[in-house]
Amino acid sequence: MVTQSAVVVTGPEGYCVDETATRDDGATAFVLLGNCAAISNSRRADQPSVPAVLTAAISAPSDSGSIADSLPDLDAFFRTDQGRTLLSRTEEAATVSVLDTRTEGAMFLLHASDISAGPVEGVQDDYWRAYLDLGPRIATLSVLALEDRDVSEAESLATLRAFAGAVQSANFGQGDLAPVVAPVAPVTPAAPPPPRGGLFEIGLFRRIFE
Repeated sequence: MVTQSAVVVTGPEGYCVDETATRDDGATAFVLLGNCAAISNSRRADQPSVPAVLTAAISAPSDSGSIADSLPDLDAFFRTDQGRTLLSRTEEAATVSVLDTRTEGAMFLLHASDISAGPVEGVQDDYWRAYLDLGPRIATLSVLALEDRDVSEAESLATLRAFAGAVQSANFGQGDLAPVVAPVAPVTPAAPPPPRGGLFEIGLFRRIFE
C-alpha cells in the first residue's frame, strides 16, 4: 500500500514490487515492479511471461480534474509540443514521438517513444502507458520492455491491460477511492477552443507529472 489513503499497487502474475525503487511521501507515490524471481533472488518465485519493468505513479488527491472528464482531449494534447515536453524524461519535446493512443472505458492508453535518458535503466525507448482515475487520484501505469529482449506491441499492450486491471481490482470498493467527477468547464465557440475540462487551467497534467 502507498499514500496516506492506502492505494494498493499490484501487478500481473510474475511481477513484484521492488521496495528499493519505491518512493512514497504520503501524498504521491512511485512504484516499480519487476520479475519476482529477480527481486526476491529466488528461482522458485514466479516469473512474468513478458520481460518488462512496470511502473506506477500515483498523484496527490484532488477534485480539480479527472481523466474520465478529459478523455476527448488527451490525444490532441499529447501530440502538442507541450504534451510531448511533459512526456519527455528530459522535458524536451523533440525526444518524444506519440505512436498511438486509444480510449478503453474510462482509461486512456498511450504508446510513445522517448529517446532521452531516464531513471529506469535497461529498458527500450518505446513504452505503453495507461492513465486512469483512482477516486480523487490519477494513476499513471507504464510497461517498459527490457532493452535486450524481443517484446511485441501486442504483448506490451496485454501486459498493460492486465496491470491496470490488477490495480483497479485491488482498489475496488475502498471508500476514499469512490469516483470523483470534476465539473466540466463550459467551452466557448472560440477558435481554437481550449481542451474540454480546462486541462491547462485546472492543472490536470501538473498532477500527472509532478
